[in-house]
Amino acid sequence: MNFEEVVQLKKSLTKAINEEKTSSILEIMKQLNNKVVPTKDLLKRTEIGVFIGKQRSHPNAEIAKLAKDIVKKWKTAVQIDSSKTNNINATNATNDVNEGFIKPYPVKPKRENSQGEISTPDSIKRENSWSDNSSTSPSTPKSDNDKLNSGDRTFKKDNIKHITGDSKRDKCIELLYDSLVFDSNVDSDIILNRAVKIEQIVLEQFNGEPEKQYRDKLRGMISNLKDKKNPGLRKGVVSGDISVQKFCVMSKEDMASEDKKARDREIQQLNLFKARGAGPTQAETDMFRCSKCRERKTTYFQMQTRSADEPMTTFVTCTVCNNRWKFC
Repeated sequence: MNFEEVVQLKKSLTKAINEEKTSSILEIMKQLNNKVVPTKDLLKRTEIGVFIGKQRSHPNAEIAKLAKDIVKKWKTAVQIDSSKTNNINATNATNDVNEGFIKPYPVKPKRENSQGEISTPDSIKRENSWSDNSSTSPSTPKSDNDKLNSGDRTFKKDNIKHITGDSKRDKCIELLYDSLVFDSNVDSDIILNRAVKIEQIVLEQFNGEPEKQYRDKLRGMISNLKDKKNPGLRKGVVSGDISVQKFCVMSKEDMASEDKKARDREIQQLNLFKARGAGPTQAETDMFRCSKCRERKTTYFQMQTRSADEPMTTFVTCTVCNNRWKFC
């Protein structure tokens, strides 16, 4: 099986995984297992070894087991091939094999000092555990997708082609793609699929209504997705932890980052303390002890913040350190 065929199977496998078609996933993986003759060059160029390696943690036990068998088989085959063609020691052979399955680390060149002696840098730590949880260090050489990371990837740089026939819709999909791919190295097909589905759902939500509502909805979604302080939302949508359907009905408050939500809660809490309306003034009491300064000089007032059949909420303020708390 040549390079183009492997790449095509990888795209088909990505689509099947994205659509959660178990039978198709197993069928494609079996083709790869039976027909691919693994070489170090093929694995490095297609990154198929890295991709299959990630499926070892797939929730489906059959898929996970098949992925482990494929990786083991390919690693052994490449190691045997390397030992035949290169007169290298066992350590270098292992490193060569791993290049097809995990991201390689650079080897710093030897340097000559002023006396002509050759010195080498401190030993470089390597992770050869094949762990899916391993992360790429700043000095790690990156694949094509990794190089387009940290805000460098865009619809145009990834050379994406998608036409709906409506230039406005095409532009919205492009902006959605840019916001989702902002700091991701996930396959372009997966991210494009997410962007297309989001735009389609929003279009259906506002079908027949003013175009402004459609634009405003997408503008708010894109703004929250591109927020550098809100990576959780972006990664959740890309990974599928937040489904496209759920994302499209989330409010701006739901999409906000955890920091913003915490700030909003603080503001709401402060407003509750200030919102006394036409009620009685705060009463001074020594019934409560401040948890910060341990003093009993406090004022309090009560307010109905929930339904009428629920008890009132008591708001307490320490007059010494201005600490505030509430209880029902």
